[in-house]
Amino acid sequence: MPLLDPEERDALRQALGLDRAARPYRNHLPAPGDDPLAGRLVERGFLQRGPATPGGLVIFQVTEAGARQLGTRLPGSDPGR
Repeated sequence: MPLLDPEERDALRQALGLDRAARPYRNHLPAPGDDPLAGRLVERGFLQRGPATPGGLVIFQVTEAGARQLGTRLPGSDPGR
């Protein structure tokens, strides 16, 4: 399993809301389209690029592979919910 550095782990946790809750409840990470951290996570298959906002940010979303790196599932995919 590829390892995440602390910055990558924090970004994925933030995108899923795990920086505030015990279970994922969202899946978005607004960032500039040329953000190096987001770009690195896209290249590794842990984020996917989504739509651009009117303010010039891009909405990135965690992939299933990214959620697995955190030992969790994407919001809405947990059969126990």
